[in-house]
Amino acid sequence: MYQPVSSTIHCINPKCPKPAGQPWGNKFCQGCGAPLELNQRYIPLYSIGTGGFSALYTVWDLQAQTEKVLKVLLEPSAKALELFSQEAFVLAKLRHPGIPKVEADGYFFLRKRNAAVSPLPCLVMEKIHGPTLEQILDYYPQGCPEVWLMNWLNQALDILRELHRHQIIHRDLKPSNLMLRSPLSFPVDAHQIQHNQLVMIDFGGAKQLKNPDQASTLTSRTTRLVSPGYSPPEQIVGAWVNPATDFYSLGRSCIHLLTGVFPGELEDPELAGLKWRDRTAITPRFANLLDQMVLSDNALRPQTTLEIQTALFQIVRQHKYPWRGLSPGELAFYGIKTILIQLDWGLTILSEFLGKLLLSLLTAILETAWEMGLAGMGGVLGTALGLILVYFTTLDESLAQVLNQLLTQQLAQSSLNDLEFSRYLGSGILVSGLAGFGTAMGLTDAGGFNQDRHYGWAGFLGGLGYGVGSAIAQITAIAGQPLETYVDIALFNPSRYLSLAMAAALMTLGLGLPSHQIVYILSSSLGVAAIFWGLGLDNSFPEIVLQFPMLNFVLDWETFWLSLAFSGILGCSIGLCLGISHYLIIPVLRWLGWR
Repeated sequence: MYQPVSSTIHCINPKCPKPAGQPWGNKFCQGCGAPLELNQRYIPLYSIGTGGFSALYTVWDLQAQTEKVLKVLLEPSAKALELFSQEAFVLAKLRHPGIPKVEADGYFFLRKRNAAVSPLPCLVMEKIHGPTLEQILDYYPQGCPEVWLMNWLNQALDILRELHRHQIIHRDLKPSNLMLRSPLSFPVDAHQIQHNQLVMIDFGGAKQLKNPDQASTLTSRTTRLVSPGYSPPEQIVGAWVNPATDFYSLGRSCIHLLTGVFPGELEDPELAGLKWRDRTAITPRFANLLDQMVLSDNALRPQTTLEIQTALFQIVRQHKYPWRGLSPGELAFYGIKTILIQLDWGLTILSEFLGKLLLSLLTAILETAWEMGLAGMGGVLGTALGLILVYFTTLDESLAQVLNQLLTQQLAQSSLNDLEFSRYLGSGILVSGLAGFGTAMGLTDAGGFNQDRHYGWAGFLGGLGYGVGSAIAQITAIAGQPLETYVDIALFNPSRYLSLAMAAALMTLGLGLPSHQIVYILSSSLGVAAIFWGLGLDNSFPEIVLQFPMLNFVLDWETFWLSLAFSGILGCSIGLCLGISHYLIIPVLRWLGWR
C-alpha cells in the first residue's frame, strides 16, 4: 500500500482553531471535531491556498492511492453554491486530457457534528502537475515564441470544442487558468514546453447553455463574471454569451502571452481595440486571426472552433511550406529571397566564426608570448645570479667539496672522483638550478593556461629539473673520458637532449596545470628537445648556447653572455610548447573524447 508524503492531516473546517498537524489516522479533528476522512475516501494533507470563494487542499485518495485536489466552498450564498455545483457538474460529465477529471462521487457535502452549522460543499478533482501559462510568462517577460502560441491555441481550441459540444461556455479563460501537464519541476525546460499537454482549469464560472440543438449559435443571458483585460463586452454587462465569448478571452490571452503586456495596457480608444502588433514579431495572418477573435462585436468574431482551427492550420502550413499556392512569378521571387536570406545568414555565421577564431588565435598568441617572455626573463635573471655567485664568491668551491665526497663514495673506481670535476659539476648545477628557479617563477607569475599558482612548489621543481638536467649533461658527457676532454666531448654529446627533456618535464610538473598533465609534460619535454635539435642544425648558433652552462673558473664574458642566452632560449621554448599544448593539442584530444 502506497503512503502519501505528508505524515499529518489538515482539517478543512474554515473555523478550526488549529487545523494543521493532525496525527495521521485520526478520524476527527482534535481542535473542532470535524471529520478528517472525507466521504470515507479522502484524507486532507495540507492547504494549497485560497482563490475566489474557495479554499484548496491536497488530499490523499485512499481508493486510487494518489494525491488529488480538494476545492471547498467558503461562501455561503445561494449563487456561490449554484456556481460551485455547476463546476462539479461540468467536470464530472467531461472526459478530455485537457480537463481535470472528477469522479462520480467527487462532489459531496461535509457535515460537521454541530447540526446548526451548514455543511461544506466539497469537490475533489485530478491534481495537475505543472506550471500555468502565467507562470511561464514570468520567465519570458518579453513574450513567448509564436510557435508555442500556435500550439497552445490549437490545444485550447480542442478543449473548447469538447466544452461547446456539451453546450458549456468556460467564461474565464486567461493565462492563470491554462496549465501544462509536466512531469518536470518548474521551470519547465524551454525545449519541451510546446510538447506538453495544455489543461484548462477553474470551471467555477462555466455556463451551461439551454438549447442543445444550437451549439454553434446559441446564446444565453448570464450572471456577470468579469476578469479585467480578458472578458468580452457582452460578458461584462451580463448580456447574452455564446462560444465566441470564449474565443475573445482566448485571443486576448494569446496576445498577452505573445507580447508580455497585460491586455488592459494595450487598449487604444482610437482603434476601439488593442494596439499590440508593434510589440512582437508575428506572422501577419496569425495576427489577423487573433485580431478577429478579439473584436468587440460578438457577431464579427469566429463562431466555431472549427473555423479558427481551419484558419490556424492554413497559417501553420504556410509557415512550414511558404512556397505553396504561389504563382510562378511569386515563386521565383520567393526563391531568390530565400537564397539571399540564406546567403546573408551564412555570411553572418561565417563572419561570427572567423571573428571568434581570430579572437581566440590572438588570445592564444598573446598569452603564449607573455608566458615565453616571463619564462625567458626569469631564466636570464636566475642565470645571472648564479654566474655572479660562481665568479665572485666561493660558494661553488663549498659545493664542490660536498659533491666530491658524494662522488668519491658512489664512484670510487671512476675518474669522476676528482675535486676539479666536482667544481665544474657544482658550478653548473648552481647556475642551472637558479636558472630553473627563475624560469618557474616567470611561468607561474604569468598565470596562463588555467594553472594554479604555487610559487614554492614550482620554484623547487624548476630548480630541481634544471639542476638534474645539468648534472646529466655533464656526467654522461665525460663518463670514462679524461677530464681535459670534458668540454669538447660535452658539446657534441646527444645526451644533452635527454637533459633538456628532463629539465622541461620537471619544470612542467610543478606548474599546477589543471588537467592533461601527462600531455603537457610530454609536449614540453619532447618539444624542447626538438627545438634545440633544430637550432643545432643551424651552424650560426654557437654550440654552447644549446646546452647547459659549462663554466671555466675564471670570468669569461663570452661564456657569461652565452649562458644567459641559453637560459632565455630554454625558458621561451618551454613557454612555447606549453602554449601549443594548451591551445592546439589538448583541444583536439578533448574533441576526440579525452576529457
